[in-house]
Amino acid sequence: MKIANTWVSLNALQTFEVAARHEHMGRAAQELNVTQSAVSHQVRALENALGVVLFERRGRGIMLNAAGERLLQSIQAGFDGISSTALSLSADAFSGRLSIAVPVSLMVEWLVPKLAVFLGRFANLSLRCTYSERRMSVLPSDVDMAIVFSAHAFPGCKVIPFMRTRVFPVCAPELARGPLPLDPDILRRSTIIHEDDGDLWSQWFASRGIEQIRPAREIHAGSHHDAVAFARHRAGFAMTDWFLGGEALRAGKLVQAFGPRELENESYYIVTRTNLAPDSPAQALIDWLMRDAEMARMTDVPR
Repeated sequence: MKIANTWVSLNALQTFEVAARHEHMGRAAQELNVTQSAVSHQVRALENALGVVLFERRGRGIMLNAAGERLLQSIQAGFDGISSTALSLSADAFSGRLSIAVPVSLMVEWLVPKLAVFLGRFANLSLRCTYSERRMSVLPSDVDMAIVFSAHAFPGCKVIPFMRTRVFPVCAPELARGPLPLDPDILRRSTIIHEDDGDLWSQWFASRGIEQIRPAREIHAGSHHDAVAFARHRAGFAMTDWFLGGEALRAGKLVQAFGPRELENESYYIVTRTNLAPDSPAQALIDWLMRDAEMARMTDVPR
């Protein structure tokens, strides 16, 4: 493609996008099935054509600079548009029913709007949704794909890493009553809201290297969705991440209570059958969700 008076290879743009996603030339080479030197050559050619450096080199790894971030967002938006158009051209082939199983919190807090947009492109496609169990280990016979949290042992199935979560404590802004970040010692006089048996909060205390504080009261909610709902209604402090709590945080219904530092948590995985057709609705949805999550991670913008 021509940019001003300079011709830029589409192959170079694709190579740059893959290298930027992995932040590593070697892993980009593996995905593209080329040599690492070929990836480096394409990236250098793109930088020379544009007259700007796109990466900072750090040892064996690479990191996008500000110019690279801007270009990545534009390229991914363009690729996403091409993918959407291609999918819509084959919409007639996407008929029947797509059956998925997803954790209830992910469905309610993150996935529903995306599914609505996806289905808007395929008038003949019906959707059946069920909730996946936390420790699910078998893909039900009537489910085309599932998203699961933490569990990743599914013999006879294909398991794809989807999203790595980073959690942090939140509360209602009214509960903060002052400048942020708060002193964690406030938890001694407050309510801690759990979505599990207390392990997640224990991990957070350990990550901060502080005492495992015993709060004035504890609430054990039935799910992450319920725990965050308690927090939104000023009942206490809960844990969330940007995928599940991002909308409430952006709307000002929740605030990060103890600063921006986040705790690396477990991952979501996508589970499918090994014989899933590459042109199936399930594969189209997987590709679409993977790109959306990747764009959010690479641009560091909560979505």
